[in-house]
Amino acid sequence: GRRIACDGVAAERIVVAAGIGSRDLLAPVGWRVPMIAERGYHVRFAPGDWPADRVPLVFEDRSMIVTRYADSVQAAGFVEFGHADAPADPRKWQRLEAHVAALRLPVGPVQSRWMGARPTLPDYLPAIGRADGVDNLFYAFGHQHLGLTLGPVTGEVLAQAIAGETPAIDLSPFALERLTGRLK
Repeated sequence: GRRIACDGVAAERIVVAAGIGSRDLLAPVGWRVPMIAERGYHVRFAPGDWPADRVPLVFEDRSMIVTRYADSVQAAGFVEFGHADAPADPRKWQRLEAHVAALRLPVGPVQSRWMGARPTLPDYLPAIGRADGVDNLFYAFGHQHLGLTLGPVTGEVLAQAIAGETPAIDLSPFALERLTGRLK
């Protein structure tokens, strides 16, 4: 198979693991990745009187989860499919803040508002493996809502594949070729 360089620099191995940015990184080497941004909205509050040991609470009727962190309490919810670079919809933050107020949750003032773009593939499975026909190109992305959760095991099995070992998990169901082919 062929080998590629990264920005003109020869590399023994190249790993593309850039979340939603992986789509654009793979395009120049001939891959069309059908990935979209699954955008989630988050508001972080000062901890206020929220107990430090409280487990995350799901408010199903409000499509919201509230999680305690060391220095804040986060309310998260609202998923939208869209372009990663599109501006955030401030009404979604306002709605989260209104839910927190209506529930009279014992948190302090708003510290920050942010929106994250989760990399989502059409079948909701991640892409993990070695690029077909390119000996030194590996990839790991598209974990959707589970990137932090699946990151360690993904790194472990990808490292095994890179080292030429048989990964502890069969990577064939996660091959990018299941969704797309290389451009001609």
